[in-house]
Amino acid sequence: MKRMAIFFGIIILLYSVYYDLNKGTLRLLYQESTVATTQPQVNQASPTESQQTSEEDPSSIPYVEMEVKPGDTVLSLSEDLLDGSIPVPIERVITDFEELNDVPPAKIQIGKTYKIPNYQ
Repeated sequence: MKRMAIFFGIIILLYSVYYDLNKGTLRLLYQESTVATTQPQVNQASPTESQQTSEEDPSSIPYVEMEVKPGDTVLSLSEDLLDGSIPVPIERVITDFEELNDVPPAKIQIGKTYKIPNYQ
């Protein structure tokens, strides 16, 4: 009887490890929290507005405004925007984010909207 309880315990443990590695419990929680969110707004400025932006921001980095959810980072938001990996170095993403928002990536706050660099 004791061996059978240990056997079933090991089976349950192996299944939970298999499920976590294939599906991932954190990703499921993240997907549930983003279901009720709206689609990101792409910055599409008129010609006069784009001239004003280029005067304010000399690099004129294209961006998308996104709201930060629990567990989000600047890199995860950039990857979600591109639906894959980022085509530029991580250092560039960080410096572009700091230029657009005047906030270091480590200081982002949940619920606030930030300008995320768009590299499409």
